[in-house]
Amino acid sequence: MTEGISVDLLHDAKARLGESPVWDAEAGCIWWIDCIGKRLHRRSLAAGATAAVDVGEPVHSIGLRRGGGLVAALASGFGRLDPETGAFRALSWPEEARPDYHFNDGKCGPDGRFWAGSMPRNYTGDGGRLYRLGPDGAVARIADGFTVPNGPGWSPDGSVFYIADSPAGAIFRYAFDLACGPPDGGVLGPRVVAVEPGLAPGWPDGMAVDAEGCLWSARWDGGCIARFTPQGAVDRVVDMPVSRPTSCAFAGPDLDILVVTSGTAGMDKATRAAEPLAGGLFAFSPGVKGAPVGTFSG
Repeated sequence: MTEGISVDLLHDAKARLGESPVWDAEAGCIWWIDCIGKRLHRRSLAAGATAAVDVGEPVHSIGLRRGGGLVAALASGFGRLDPETGAFRALSWPEEARPDYHFNDGKCGPDGRFWAGSMPRNYTGDGGRLYRLGPDGAVARIADGFTVPNGPGWSPDGSVFYIADSPAGAIFRYAFDLACGPPDGGVLGPRVVAVEPGLAPGWPDGMAVDAEGCLWSARWDGGCIARFTPQGAVDRVVDMPVSRPTSCAFAGPDLDILVVTSGTAGMDKATRAAEPLAGGLFAFSPGVKGAPVGTFSG
């Protein structure tokens, strides 16, 4: 069902490709990025203040570090990102030997590691990979066969790992073994389709998981956020004021606000004129709390 939920604009950033929103409870702010614009944004939820720093090169996903600061995936590698200066300290470059690929969406897991996928620059083929960054900087290649992997997420108890492949239109799930500790971290079971293609408008991009185990999927070119049950059924659809929402995350002290990033990448002049808020950061009350997101222990 489509719900008449009020969606508010938090920041008219006009990002070319807003992505990877992260709630920082200690700082009371939302971190998010403009991948193509090479910028890290910050939005104070209570005060409403915004700030941004230049990273100097495209940054594709971020997560909170337990010791402060951020972990990030740039085009070909992982590292620590200083949110005050935008300085990047490299840890590993697992895709350096594949210049036709770059990293994409990523998220910190309940195992204290950072999980991110890579994708072909031409958006074709199935050479994309899923990687796991450990706290010591060690990288493991976990899964293959993706085109554009997006929106990693975990069930509230950490027993299921979700990831979308946008061109395939599907969201996949894997059993996730939290009992397997360092140095291996989480271990994935076989891949299973969690959400079939075509159940909601557009293509699955970034996602967030709520406390009931449902998936909130940003629908690129679908102009909405769709909520799917753990059984893969559409539960509700929230219309957005932009056609290209890119990702979402639960925020606020009670994790009861859903923040949504968006972009203008690929839009022609007429489309941009028709969507003046495209590239903004939005928020709405979903009526359910979010599942906590992990932090990077390195």
